[in-house]
Parts: sequence; structure tokens; C-alpha cells
Amino acid sequence: MIHYFQTQKTAKVVVEGEVSPKLKSVWLVAHGYGHLASYFINKLKPLLNEENLVIVPEGLHRYYLNGVTGRVGASWMTKEEREHDIADYCNYLDEVYKQFILPLSDKIIINVLGFSQGGATVCRWASSTEYKIDNLIIWGSVIPPDMVPITVGREKFLSKNNIGHWIYVAGDKDEFLNQAQQNAQLEELKKYNINPETVYYQGGHDILEEPLRLLTQKCVKKRM
Repeated sequence: MIHYFQTQKTAKVVVEGEVSPKLKSVWLVAHGYGHLASYFINKLKPLLNEENLVIVPEGLHRYYLNGVTGRVGASWMTKEEREHDIADYCNYLDEVYKQFILPLSDKIIINVLGFSQGGATVCRWASSTEYKIDNLIIWGSVIPPDMVPITVGREKFLSKNNIGHWIYVAGDKDEFLNQAQQNAQLEELKKYNINPETVYYQGGHDILEEPLRLLTQKCVKKRM
């Protein structure tokens, strides 16, 4: 017989920036499959300035990228016990928000960015959390068909107003998402009455400086 119970786990969150009068935006960023937060934050250099607080939580599952030794990566979930892992990382991201974002002024713009596997992760979390998100950015990711959990329900999700603005970002040479697949992701969002702004760039499956700088210009309006 299989039993399940909850237990404490120590999570790693990398934070760059300071809370000061110059702070305008928070960026909560979910990395892709196989990344570690300490290295992934180096891809976010255009965000690392006095106007931004950048928060990169690391997935709760770590593993060796090749064999049983060497480089280590992290992930948000696998197909094994996926429902429990989804619930765990949604609770985890709620706790990250509660600790680092909730105490801030309500004038601060809250941007949530998910790259690759992290995109599906933040979709599920955003659909279940009650916390405010001004800009939800999905970069090089599929939209999970179970974005809205059964516990939330489509009708309740459509009535939520915690997400202000959706943005979908993809490269024209993304080896994991061709143009047809990218269009399919936008169609998936339309099922939930979501018509995101789109940002397309020349490049592959990666966080690149130019489109990231463009996002900083798009994510400047605070929702009223």
C-alpha cells in the first residue's frame, strides 16, 4: 500500500537586487529543465539593475545531467507522481511570493516569467494562486492542457482577475517549438479567453538579451 505525507524540504532561491525607493519591478523567474538557479540568473543580466528585484527559485528536484556524476541540474516535475509535484511547486511558489513580494509596496510591478519547463510551471501556478501578477510571460514553452486544475475549475478561473497581462515569447529557430507548435500554444490559451501579446525573435531555445530588454519596456504599466 502506498502512503503519502508532507514533509519539510529546504529550497534554494537566488535573489538579486535591493528593496529601495528606486525599486520599480519584481521579476519572479522559473528556470527551464536542467538549469540551476545560481547559473540561470546569469541569463537575466538586462534585469539586474537598481530598478528590479530578480527572484529565481530553483526546482525542488535535482539530478545528475549525465550518468551518476558530474554536472547537476534541477527540474520542476516529471511524469512520476506529477499531481503531487504540481501541488508542491504551486505551494512553493506561493511561499516565495509571500516571503519576497507580499511585503513590498503595491505600486511595485509584479512580473512572472517562465522559461521552457518553467513556463508550464508558472501557468499552472498562476491559475491556482490568488496572488496578483501584473505581467505573466511564457517564454519558449508549451501551455499545459491542465493549466487550470480541477480544484480551480474553468468557470472560477475565468472569473479570476489576479493576472493583468499575458505575453508569449518564442524564437524562430526554437528546436523544441516550431512555428506551428507556437501557434498551437496560442490556440490553447484562447480556450481560456486569453489573447496574449506576442514577442517573436531571431534565435533558438534560450533567453536572449534583446527580447529580454524588449520585455522590460513592455512590462512598465502598473495595472490599476
